[in-house]
Amino acid sequence: MGDLRVERLAAHHDRAAFSCEVGGLGAYLRNLAGQDMRRYAAAVFVVITPSRPQTILGYYTLSSFSLKLTDIPPAQRRQLARYPDVGTTLLGRLAVDTNYRGQGLGEFLLVDALQRVAAVEIATAGVVVDALESAEGFYTQYGFVRLSGQRFWIPMPTIQRLFPPRSSR
Repeated sequence: MGDLRVERLAAHHDRAAFSCEVGGLGAYLRNLAGQDMRRYAAAVFVVITPSRPQTILGYYTLSSFSLKLTDIPPAQRRQLARYPDVGTTLLGRLAVDTNYRGQGLGEFLLVDALQRVAAVEIATAGVVVDALESAEGFYTQYGFVRLSGQRFWIPMPTIQRLFPPRSSR
C-alpha cells in the first residue's frame, strides 16, 4: 500500500470520489463531513498516500460524547469519578473506500484514532462507538466491550496500555 498519512479533511481532498455505501458512510463524507467540521460537531480525519494526496482511502470522525455512569460496566465504573455523566470520545464513523478494502486500512484507521485519543491532553474516560452490526467483530477483537445494543466502548486505561502516553514536554 505504500506510505500512508492521516490528516484532517481539507478542501483538496476528493470527497466525491469516495465510495462506501455501507450505513451511509460515503454519503456522510460527501455531504456532511465538511459542515460537521465547520460547526465543531466532529473532527474528520482521512487517510491518503503522499503520491495521491487528494484521494481518500478511508476516514474516521472523533467528537466529544457523554455516557451515563450507570451505562458503564460495574468493574470499569469503579475506576471513574462518581459523576452522573462521564465524558468520552465518540468514534462516530470509520470507513474504507470499497476500492481499498481488504488491505488493513480499517485497522490502520482505528489504531490512528486510538493513538490520537491517547495523545490528547484532555480528560476522556474512553472511546465509544455505535457499531454497524456487520462491524461488531471488528471492534471486539480490539478490546471494545458492548455497553448495550450496538454501542461499544474501550476504556482509557486499556487504550493507554496499548498506546502509552509520550513523555511530557
